[in-house]
Parts: sequence; structure tokens; C-alpha cells
Amino acid sequence: MVGGGVVSADIPRFLPDSLRPKSVGRRSRRGLVLLSVVPFMLLALPMWRVETIRVNACAKVPHSAVASLQELVGQPAIGLDVDAIKERIQIWPGVGEVRVDFVLPSTIEVHAETASTLGSMRVGNGWHGVGADGSLTGRLQIPVQPVLEGFSTMSDRRRGLEAVRRVEEAASVEISKARHITPSDFQLHFSVGDGHEDVVIHVRPEGASGELSWCAAFAAGRVAQPWADLRWSDRIVIGGGV
Repeated sequence: MVGGGVVSADIPRFLPDSLRPKSVGRRSRRGLVLLSVVPFMLLALPMWRVETIRVNACAKVPHSAVASLQELVGQPAIGLDVDAIKERIQIWPGVGEVRVDFVLPSTIEVHAETASTLGSMRVGNGWHGVGADGSLTGRLQIPVQPVLEGFSTMSDRRRGLEAVRRVEEAASVEISKARHITPSDFQLHFSVGDGHEDVVIHVRPEGASGELSWCAAFAAGRVAQPWADLRWSDRIVIGGGV
């Protein structure tokens, strides 16, 4: 009897398992399985070793460099120096972006692309392309603007191209030639007008506030002088000739 009534035998007195609230400390079987697998995975990590090397490289990477990557087979997969692998491929002229992927449990995939040619320079009796990082991207039949002169190192060529892109964007021009005068003096050439008047400016590799002011004025059509020294932050030197 409950409250004067009769409890039917068809009504369950207790909630079924699916509707009962979980008690404190009670764990599901799924949780127990995960807890048992994690320690096994941690113990297995040192046992994973490289078994396969897959290389998808551009033609700029020599076969000897690709073959040398096979010496990674057998090394522990965890803790592998990915940056060192990239450097072994990026060191070759004409190689652009390099990506190294580790595919569990034992495969390394290396992808190397040809560097984009953003300029050119004369090497010996021919022309070579120059990539964004300053590396040589290969022989060319004709030069690609901007032509770099006097940039002897890869670092200098990279800085020269960065200065070229900076001025082109700020002044709305296309640089035809860049010369390395000194480490703090890059000479840039470009042409304007129907008569293709040659304009020469001197800039610092990292730029200066004077350069920004001059470029803004040139883009707005307020500059007439064909020569300017823009290496200073407190002044702009302009002239009528080279």
C-alpha cells in the first residue's frame, strides 16, 4: 500500500540501468579501455622507427641528395630533426618550399618544389634566375626583371629583392635593375613616361621614413626629379641627374 492505494505489480519499483544516475567513481568500459591503451602507446613510442622514405622532389634536387635520405631508415621516428631534413634539400640552388611530413607509424614524406624566379643576374656568360630567398633558380634564355648587379651572396640578393618589392608597392612602379653599391646602399632603376625616362633612387636595405615619403609623393605624381637618395629618415636628397 502506498498512500492508501495499491501498487501494481506491472510498475517497476527501481529505475532500469539506462536511467540510473552514475555513481561517483563509476567508470564506463570505454574509459577503461582508453586508460589501458594510453600507457601502451607511450611505451611503444620509442619503438617506432622510420621504415619508408617517400620523396617527391623537383628536378633541382640531385639524385644523390634524394638517395642520401635513405640513411634515415632505421632511426627512431620520435624526435627526428625535421628542420635538418629540410636544410639538406633547401641547400640546392633552385629549390623553393620544402615540406616534411611524418605519417604514422613509420613513413617520412618529403616534398620539394622549384623556387619561383623573381629576378635574374648574370653568371659567367649566361643568365640565372633568382628566387625570393636569394638562391639561383636555374639558367635563363633572357634576363628577368629586376636584374641584380653586384649582389654576390644569397643573403644580399634576398635583401635586394625585398627592397625592390617594397619600393614597387609603395611607388607603383616596376624596378628594372638593382645594384649593390654598399651594404647600406642599394641603387634601384625604373622607367616612367612615354619617353621611358630612367629614374634612379638610392635606398637602404631595410628602408627609411624618407623613402616612404618620397614613394607616396611619386605615386601621387608630385615628383619630377629623376634622381633621389632616400636612405635617411630626416631628409631626402633629390637631383636632376645620375
